[in-house]
Amino acid sequence: MVVYRATFGIYTLLILSLLISCASGNNLISTIEKEDNFFLCFPAANNSYSMLSMEDKIEVQKKIALEKDKRNLDCSKFTDLLSAEENLKNINQQELDRRLNKCRYRGEPCRYD
Repeated sequence: MVVYRATFGIYTLLILSLLISCASGNNLISTIEKEDNFFLCFPAANNSYSMLSMEDKIEVQKKIALEKDKRNLDCSKFTDLLSAEENLKNINQQELDRRLNKCRYRGEPCRYD
């Protein structure tokens, strides 16, 4: 009897988690029309989108493509925005170049006085 209840509890939890994940994907799909342009261009920046399964992401991408066409959205206006990770990489590379006395524009070592 105890084994039956434990097994039933595990199956209940699995089914419940499956339903919740499906509901969150459908919830995101139903709100695509209300999302801002940045989300439509970069959905991976959204935590809810990142947690979706691959199948749900494909469905959301289909809706995003339709919404981008409907809005005539051009994502190239966001290209000047760098992510925090890219900024950090640039800063680290500049610091490394400085420590190695590497110059970007000259063939000789840079001098930092």
